[in-house]
Order: sequence, then structure tokens, then C-alpha cells
Amino acid sequence: MGIISFAGSTYAQPVIGAGGIVNNYSYVLPGLPNYGIAQGSIFDIFGTGLATTTASQGVPLKATLAGVSINVTVNGTTTQAIPYFVTPLEIAAILPSATPVGTGTITVTVGGQTSAPAPMTVVETAFGILTANQAGTGTAAAFDYNNSGALVTPTAAINPGEYLIIWGSGLGAVSSDETQYQPQPDATSAPIEVSIGGINAQVTYHGRSIYPGVDQINVIVPEGISGCAVSVVVSGTGAATPFNSNYVTVPVAGTGRTCSDPGISPLTTSDWDTLLSLSNVNLGIIDLAKSTVTTLPVTLDGITITPGGTTSSDFSGAFFEKYTAAQLAASGFAQEASIGSCVVTTISLDSGTLPAGLIMTSPLNAGPSINLSGPDGSLALNLMNGFYEEAFTNPLPPIIPASGGTFTFTGTGGPDIGAFTATLSAAQTAPLTWTNMSSITSVTRANGQSVTWSGGIPNSFVYITGSSFFIGTSATDEHISTFTCVQPVSAGQFTIPAAVLESLPASGNIEGVSLGGSLGLENGLLQKFTAPNLDLGLLFFGVLSELEVPYN
Repeated sequence: MGIISFAGSTYAQPVIGAGGIVNNYSYVLPGLPNYGIAQGSIFDIFGTGLATTTASQGVPLKATLAGVSINVTVNGTTTQAIPYFVTPLEIAAILPSATPVGTGTITVTVGGQTSAPAPMTVVETAFGILTANQAGTGTAAAFDYNNSGALVTPTAAINPGEYLIIWGSGLGAVSSDETQYQPQPDATSAPIEVSIGGINAQVTYHGRSIYPGVDQINVIVPEGISGCAVSVVVSGTGAATPFNSNYVTVPVAGTGRTCSDPGISPLTTSDWDTLLSLSNVNLGIIDLAKSTVTTLPVTLDGITITPGGTTSSDFSGAFFEKYTAAQLAASGFAQEASIGSCVVTTISLDSGTLPAGLIMTSPLNAGPSINLSGPDGSLALNLMNGFYEEAFTNPLPPIIPASGGTFTFTGTGGPDIGAFTATLSAAQTAPLTWTNMSSITSVTRANGQSVTWSGGIPNSFVYITGSSFFIGTSATDEHISTFTCVQPVSAGQFTIPAAVLESLPASGNIEGVSLGGSLGLENGLLQKFTAPNLDLGLLFFGVLSELEVPYN
């Protein structure tokens, strides 16, 4: 008896973390409108003491792995989740298709010790797309059926008219035994739409792969699309709870197998071929931007709390980092999205940890400072914590005139990057004007949102950006969701799709005062520069107009 008692006491009670139940591929957080764990999908549990060892299993699967079992109770029905792998900090498991839809609880049992119940939301469908960084953001880990099933990368881009194979989980329940390989075909009946570069694509299959919980979507890339960061989102309207997947990107080449973004990035197909053939890539980016933010008045019980107004500030900074070729391909360093595309990301603000999927690179030293001179003055960007920034005033003294101009950056050189001089030309006779800004006092997410503009730097592009702040499972569980869409400045207008806006939460409020959000237009320009030991240097110039508005 003494030995048995001692053995039992070695197992600590497992703890499921707050907000620690997410789709295995999308990582969409509780509190977001597209959150939910779909029947039959693979989900992750994060916490502590979730297992006493690290173990995994293949098909056929068992309901208990390394002494770990998982029970889900919804509407009075309890099912036992089927684990793929367990570790002390994370579990990946299949939610049985027989689990009812609704709000319930989940527990983890390890060696006889059971966690406190954690809340769990079960829905019919909530698809998550597998990404290269395995964190639900950036480039999709998708495959080109027409190119011998190759992984789609900037130098193995898919072409319009070819079959793109998307992997993920969350298309819905199946009737087959989820501990065994799945029968083929096993297409789900719930209809879906796949938008590629803002265009609805033809879906030829969507349903289970042969692997339990793992879904496959085969879709034909629409004609007329190209770019290194073309957006992909899967949406469902046929289920009781409509959904939008995580937003991801894929490289698409109009011809050949190397992508390019001539409307945004100065990188050519030849540049991509060269960069991705290197073992390591030394990258430098220098940023110079002006931001003008307009705040609307805030009124509570008929009393104006803040009067609103407009403030402007200038910013400049630089960083130099070493990437591997694989990191570079997945980083999206050159632009947020391709022309006509949008991306959506969520960042946690409270944990003090780095965002999931952040690519960790090695900083490079280009000397103690970089000097900036422009039409309205000069200043020094000093090296601080791996970044170069102006240290003495915040914001910078006004250094960017309304007409733009020519700006020169002079690097002193250091042990990693040599001395250089880089010139940024960003002249504009008619600065970009957001022509329908005054008519926007809030954003209704389900309706989409149109923005219009005039002027801007010739042959440049426009970032359409927005953000909404929300509080998750506790008062300290703070997050911000952002989106970025891209259009050429010559287009003069863009309608932000409802699927983008519905991936953001509605603006919260504290004591009746909206926490608000933001909507902005940034006229951007990218140019190259060179420096000793630098494989790629990019200069970014931007002029941002931002409006603080609530999202409804």
C-alpha cells in the first residue's frame, strides 16, 4: 500500500491553460468570431502537467496514450477525444464526430489525476489551414498536383488553372470509425467557398483525407492571378454556424515556377531564384513613414469625454538580419500581401511572449548608427536592442514634407554589414487623399467596407489596414486582430471583403465606452539598396492616414 500511495503522489494535477483549446492548424483564439472546435477535427490543448512524457501514435489510434485520456462533455453527452500526441505542455487530439454541438467542458486525466474542467465550444464546421510555420499564419503548406505534388514555394509557385491541394482540419463530422484510416472518397456535405486572391475558385473535392481528422481541399487556381503572397481563405455558409478559416497565402506565378510582385516589390523572379539558392540570406530593411491619426469624439450619457482630433508623426527605423532560405520563403518579408489580396493576423498583448509562428532570425550589426538626411533636416538612427531607431524624440521631429522628396541613409558599417549610402526617392505632386474618410464613423463587418482615394506616389501601392482590440477568456487576456489588403494606387478604390472583417472581433467596450479599432490607408513604395555583405536591401516609404472607428 505504501508503494502504491507513493507512486500515485508523483502525478501532479494537469492544468488546461486559459484559452488553451484551439484548432490544430488555424490556432484561432477564443473570443474571435471564427473560433470553435469542429466535430471530427483535430484540436490542441495547451497547459501544464498534461502528460508525464512525450508520446505519439499512428493509425490505428487508441483513446488513451501514455496514460493520458481526454473527456469532452456537451449537452449532457460525454465523448472521449482521440490523441495523436501528448507532451507535458501540449496535446493534439481528434474531437469525436459524435460530440454534440454547443458549449461544454473538457478535462484531461493523467495517471488518475484529472484537471479542472475547461470551457469548450463545439461547432459543426470551423476549418483551419495548415501553414509552413505550423502556427496558422503566413504561407500555406499547400501542394501543386500538376507539379508532381510539390510543396508550393516562391520558386515552385503554382500556376493559374492548376490544382491546389490544401490540408487542414475542421470541415465537419464523419460517420466512419475515427480511430482507423478513413474511406475514400468521404466528401463532407456542407458547402464551402475558397477565395484565392479575392476570387472564388472552383472546388473539386472537400472532405476527409485517409487520415483521421485531417481534411483535404482540391481547388483550381483562378486565371489572371499572380504574386508571391496571394491570399487564400476557406468559408462555409451551409452550416448552422458559418465560418471563415485562417487567412493564409500561396505563391502564384503567371508563367514559369518563380513568383514576383511587380506592382509592389522590386524583386524579380531572378532575384527570388538567386536568394533562395543561398544557404543564408543577409537582409536589411530601412523604413521611413509618416502617420496621421484621426480620433472621433467619444460621448457617454450625452457628455463628450474626448473631443477627438488629428495628430501626425514621422518614424524611421532599420534592421539587418540573417535568414535561412526556408525562413525567407515563409517570412513574407517583402510585402504583406499581393495585389488584390488580404491577410489577417492576431497578436496576444498580455503574455509577454513572442507571437506564435514568429520566425526567429539572427541580428546583424551594421555599425553604431545610420544617418538620415532629407529635405527638412537630418537625424541619426542608433543601434538599440538589435534595431536602429531615433532615440531622442518620440515621435521624430517632422522630417517628411507633404510632397515627399529624396532621402539619404548613410550607414557607418560594422562587423557584419559594411558602410553604405542608400537613396530613397519618394516625390509626390499630389499626396494620397482618402476621399470617403469623413463618411466612415463605424465599420459593419458583415457588409464589407469600401474605401476610395485619389493622388499618391505614381506607380506605388496602397495598404488598406485595420485592427480591432478584444479581451479573451479573462480581463488580462488581451489581443489585437489586424488585416492588410493591397491595391495599386491607380485603382483609386477597394472594398474590404466581409470575410476579412468577420475574422475580426466586434469592438469591445468598458463601461459603455467603445474600445474602438482602426481603419487606415497607407501609400507605400519599396526600393532596393546595396551594402557590403548584404544579399538584399529594401527601402520602404509610407504615408499613413488612420481613422479610429468601432467595428460592429
